[in-house]
Amino acid sequence: MDNRNTAIEGYKKAVEKLSNIDINAIIFLLLFLIIIVLISIVLGNLSKKLKAKKHYEDFIKYAKEKGLNDKQISILWNYSQKMGRDPFLALEFKSPFEKVIDYYIKENPDFDEELIKDMREKLGFDYIPYFVPLTSTKDIDLFQGGTLKTEDGRNYSISLYDKDELYMYWVITDKNTPRLNPGDNIKISFVRRSDAVYTIESKVEEVINENGRIVIKIPHTFEFLRIQRREYPRVDVDFDILLGKVIKQENQEVLIWNEAKMVDISPSGARVCINIEDKERLNIKVGDKVIVTFTLLERDIQEEAEVMNIIEKQKSICYGLKFTEIKESQQKHIFEFVRKEQKRLMDMYKKQS
Repeated sequence: MDNRNTAIEGYKKAVEKLSNIDINAIIFLLLFLIIIVLISIVLGNLSKKLKAKKHYEDFIKYAKEKGLNDKQISILWNYSQKMGRDPFLALEFKSPFEKVIDYYIKENPDFDEELIKDMREKLGFDYIPYFVPLTSTKDIDLFQGGTLKTEDGRNYSISLYDKDELYMYWVITDKNTPRLNPGDNIKISFVRRSDAVYTIESKVEEVINENGRIVIKIPHTFEFLRIQRREYPRVDVDFDILLGKVIKQENQEVLIWNEAKMVDISPSGARVCINIEDKERLNIKVGDKVIVTFTLLERDIQEEAEVMNIIEKQKSICYGLKFTEIKESQQKHIFEFVRKEQKRLMDMYKKQS
């Protein structure tokens, strides 16, 4: 009973204390907290708007430094925003640029093609270095040769004749002419020098007869199969080397040397060329073993190689070589050179653009 009375007394005292608290103080405290929250929200939104404004102003300034006009700037900004992308990416990199332009074209069938071409040229996206993979069929060089495969499995030689912002036009260069109609499924494969083998699957949009030449019109795409041709990256070079081969003279094996030019190199091999006058002296054939001596990044290198292919030109003959017994440390050294050379070329490309 005593415990019950004690509890009741405690409850009464608590109620008396609460009744003595000023209701106005509670209301003030609540209003104060609400104001703090509102101010935080307003300041947060204001900060976002100021950052967005600064981002937009920086974008306009940078785009004008690139030479873009107001309409071109507006296209890149607005359609990057629609895609949820950072507009600066469209100024710096070709792939985001092409995807933004593709979105713009789809929403604006009456687009100004010359305006887009001008934009691409100003940003330096009208050409990509040979060692940079394609991002779109718009990147394919004119006169690129390839093979067209029809639904019945037949192959025909073709070449890229023309292209615009919507379509590419492949001319049949084969002595035989395929029977194609709009809607037919085709495959186009081609080898891009020092890059990869590309395969495109598409439907024929139109078959055009231009003075007896058959031109296949197909839409551009970002979707294609890319198969790396080589295990290692390769770069073009131009420096003097020595090319050696063991020959028999008077029943003895003699190592003879010849001046040569190295025209490309990778950690797995190289291509070297000699004057056509020296062809008979060396008498090199596919499968022969040769020795190359050269200097790379201040290191003297001598490697044995096998001749994989031969290309004879009017004034020179070139040999595709595969290193046969190269050490891992030597491969890493060549790879480091290739990496630095690619970076140097990319920096030059960006400066020119």
